[in-house]
Amino acid sequence: MRIQLFVAALLASLSIAATADNYIINQAYEIAVAELRLPGNEVGSVSFKDCNACAQLTIRVTTKTRYVLNNRDVTLMDFKKAVNAIADKQSNIATVIHHLESDAVIELHVVI
Repeated sequence: MRIQLFVAALLASLSIAATADNYIINQAYEIAVAELRLPGNEVGSVSFKDCNACAQLTIRVTTKTRYVLNNRDVTLMDFKKAVNAIADKQSNIATVIHHLESDAVIELHVVI
């Protein structure tokens, strides 16, 4: 009898956890590199348009923002050099990871 009561309580607690509110922590944007305006220094902002009809978004970057080039972390300076050297900026895609609670970009990804 106690085992059945324990199992019933366990199942009830699992169903409560399953119905808890889900919320979004990060928003990812995939944009053409041509639409991306990189920050001037480590504490600044990036700007981009998510679509042709969308308004320009400007989101701050911090010293904790990661710059990822070909799946390797690089400095902002190296990231900017590589992005500026891309010949076809319209075809290459950048991924911007925006942490919604802190309202900051936590990662910028480009694969060349």
